[in-house]
Amino acid sequence: MDSQEIILREYLAVKKACALFDHPDRGIIEVRGEDRTQFLHNVLSNDIKNLTAGKGIAACLLNAQAKIIANMNALCFDDFFWLALDYVLKDKLIQALEKLIITEDVKLRDRSDELKLISIHGPKAKEILTVIASEAKQSPSTEIASSATPPRNDIPDQILNHTKITTNGVPVIIIRINLTGEIGYGLLIPKNQADSIKNWLMEKGTSFGLTQIGAQAMEVLRIEAGIPRYGIDFDESHIPLEAGLEKTVSFTKGCFPGQEILARLDSRGGISKKLMGLEFEGEKIPKKNDQITQDGKTVGYITSAAFSPALKKIVAMGYVKKEGWTSGEIKPTWQFEVQPDEVQR
Repeated sequence: MDSQEIILREYLAVKKACALFDHPDRGIIEVRGEDRTQFLHNVLSNDIKNLTAGKGIAACLLNAQAKIIANMNALCFDDFFWLALDYVLKDKLIQALEKLIITEDVKLRDRSDELKLISIHGPKAKEILTVIASEAKQSPSTEIASSATPPRNDIPDQILNHTKITTNGVPVIIIRINLTGEIGYGLLIPKNQADSIKNWLMEKGTSFGLTQIGAQAMEVLRIEAGIPRYGIDFDESHIPLEAGLEKTVSFTKGCFPGQEILARLDSRGGISKKLMGLEFEGEKIPKKNDQITQDGKTVGYITSAAFSPALKKIVAMGYVKKEGWTSGEIKPTWQFEVQPDEVQR
């Protein structure tokens, strides 16, 4: 079986049944202290203060110019928060947050090397976890999330809601996520016990058609679903409104770093480009930074691209200038001609 056949098989597993992905690393920053909620509410871009234990929300830490320092998922527990983010961003986030702590009672702890993320995706993902949770011993306090909200028997449906179970003596935090456009759940597990839990999950999932999926198939699904990724589709040179991260911003919560700039841009429609989902005919898959042209004029550039087995065409993500997406003719699935020349961002 060649690589394309493997990708197709794994892709179809996510679409029709379920698949497990073993993430290489995940950044987890624990935030404790009496002032943790107000502090995070003041410095992050979304509404942290209204979270209750077992809930979560996507947010960004921005600089004064509203550029993205780090994007993350903020998970609320009774006595602390976890900020889950790309591993490569964890040190940057810790350093930036430490500079913002003045007199607040806030303590940061890097737990990235203690925890492992495994995720399950597909229409049968919840069914598998429901069976596992029903068999598991429920625990009101665990090694990896002590003093957190007592667990419930149900598996969460709302994005970033989370619960916890203990299975085979191992504490597991189950988080509702979306990395593929299909139903998905992340499982945070003590790193030294992750292999045994992964093997147990694969054994339990056999009757549901659970298979393991690789990074290439995950990338196809991500692009097809239009989910931006740090370092590929956006970085510290972008603001959330142009990078497809509008849902990480609250315009009603009050001040936070970069808030005034975002509010002004939102009210005036001032962003000059934005990340969009695109489709292309043909067989050649564009590369990162390939130009997007319309009628011979450059209107943007590519960030991610892949062949979609479902659509049987190339899908991509890329930044399109305002003149492109406000012309009244161009839709998110407009087909552009791609020119293999790098363009300025």
